[in-house]
Amino acid sequence: MPAASHIVFSNHWKNGFRFFQSLEIFGLLLGAAWADEPSPVFGTNEQAHLQAALTCLNMTEKDPGFEKDLGKPVVVLDWVRRLLDNPMALPGVADRVFGLASNREPDGLWSAAFDRLEVKRPDDAKASVKTKTLFKGLNPELADALGLFVQAAGQADALLDKAFDQVTEKDRRYAVASYFASTFNAEDKAEVRAALEQFGLDKKNIEEAIRESQAIDPEPAAIRFLDIVQKTDLAALLSAGQAFHQAVRELRDRCLKITTWPDRITSFETSLGSVRIGSAQNDGHSEACLLILDPAGNDTYADSAGSARPFSHERLSATVDLEGSDTYSGRGINAPGSAVFGVAVLMDASGDDLYKAEFTGQGAAFFGTAWLEDNAGNDVYRAYAHAQGAGYIGMGVLEDNQGNDLYEVGLLGQAYSGVLGIGLLIDRDGNDRYIAGGRDHDYERNDERYISLAQGCAIGTRPFAGAGLAALVDLAGNDTYSADVFGQGVGYCYGVGLLLDASGHDTYTMYQYGQGSGIHMSLGLLADVAGNDLYTGYILVQGNAHDYGVGEFFDRSGDDTYTADHHAQGRALNNGFALLIDSGGNDAYFGRQPDQCQGIGNDAGLREYGSMAILMDLGG
Repeated sequence: MPAASHIVFSNHWKNGFRFFQSLEIFGLLLGAAWADEPSPVFGTNEQAHLQAALTCLNMTEKDPGFEKDLGKPVVVLDWVRRLLDNPMALPGVADRVFGLASNREPDGLWSAAFDRLEVKRPDDAKASVKTKTLFKGLNPELADALGLFVQAAGQADALLDKAFDQVTEKDRRYAVASYFASTFNAEDKAEVRAALEQFGLDKKNIEEAIRESQAIDPEPAAIRFLDIVQKTDLAALLSAGQAFHQAVRELRDRCLKITTWPDRITSFETSLGSVRIGSAQNDGHSEACLLILDPAGNDTYADSAGSARPFSHERLSATVDLEGSDTYSGRGINAPGSAVFGVAVLMDASGDDLYKAEFTGQGAAFFGTAWLEDNAGNDVYRAYAHAQGAGYIGMGVLEDNQGNDLYEVGLLGQAYSGVLGIGLLIDRDGNDRYIAGGRDHDYERNDERYISLAQGCAIGTRPFAGAGLAALVDLAGNDTYSADVFGQGVGYCYGVGLLLDASGHDTYTMYQYGQGSGIHMSLGLLADVAGNDLYTGYILVQGNAHDYGVGEFFDRSGDDTYTADHHAQGRALNNGFALLIDSGGNDAYFGRQPDQCQGIGNDAGLREYGSMAILMDLGG
């Protein structure tokens, strides 16, 4: 039986009205549309109280599913569309992500990727790579482990052939120029144009991309780009990523048991690229290789090391470092732990490591898959954009299992999903800091603010293509999240953005569009399970929905403080559904414009029907 509570909720529906009411609820039955099992995000008590609030509004659990799927994108995921029609299924997606992150099941994450990107696993691609005499002179255990790895890499390579069988060299050059010239504002920055040329593009590719970005009509360029997307076999691409990731994991696990290593750097050539074995000293690695394997030492990885690249034969890249405090520094377009039209896996077993990317990196994929796993240490991650768990046509994952870590990105990172992408950042322990913004001004809305698009941000290409799933999951520690515009559990144009924090006394700060916000036919959710938390924002934050969006915010326990200016704290406008539920604790809610905060909807002007907004505080 749910406890008696004071519930604040509001709704503007067609004509619009607002009210506050206290309810004594005894023996309330749950709606059939909601699960009976306890949920880390949306438990049975919360379900019961939401049912009561809807009853007081003369509604049922079906009413939040009013029509929101009104776009006509060329590329879109059906499950995102279904969530718009059933927004109270969104917490179940968050529960699934929480569970996969907590259980440390990489195969489960891969299965979820196939499911969320709505593709079926293809048949295995067979490939034969001769390895019998490749690694002469090495410890037999090491030679055997390397042979098995190269054979598995051959299967991943064959799957990449299948993934890009219909994609020409011209297609790849166009797609890379289009995305990265736009992301890094090549029209204004000579250093970006120089970096793109160094990456393998010619001036004509770059100039064409700049012209198209400045065109009044964006449709021709968007349709051309999406034609390349549709020619890509996404199932084969994910399968290549999973096969290579499994091969790298197995290699790492075998090598952790090996005690005899070469006393100097040793290289071997295979048909898939170089295999480079480091020493126990402080080594430097800068070449693009199929595999860089280093047993110990404070090592430096720079230039092409650790990245998969589109215009050469280095489309598979594995980096395994078993011990030491290392530096991974990338000065080109893609830094260690990133993949462009390929697959990259980087695994660091221990040490306080520094990851620096001038542009992209650190578990970031574009038409590919990338996975960075750092097992231990107090680490620092810095990048410009498209980094730290970023996926665009594919999947990018950053896993950090231990330590007090610092994450800094300009934009498009810290769990970012673009078109048909999955972006995951999973931090399992430590008092961590996440900082996004400060690089590119938000000229579209406010010149004095900075665009972030980070910390659980899924954004499609409006109106042509939908995004996928972005999730930042932090499982322990007192954490700090700082963003500016777009961040902290936000979706835009058929995307789903999640920020999930399991425990600790956390601080969340941002300006606009975030903290559980759905914008333009998208869904965003922020869930904090435990701790005394501080949420600070300005506009369109803290359980906010705008323009056929869904924004949900759940805080399960603790003495929390919410501060905003307006359009916040369970605020829906222009046919959105907004929900904020705080389940327990002595909480405080501050709104500078109280008539625009805390369970407020609007009648959506000429759209003939309104918005639905609910704020519920269930204890304290």
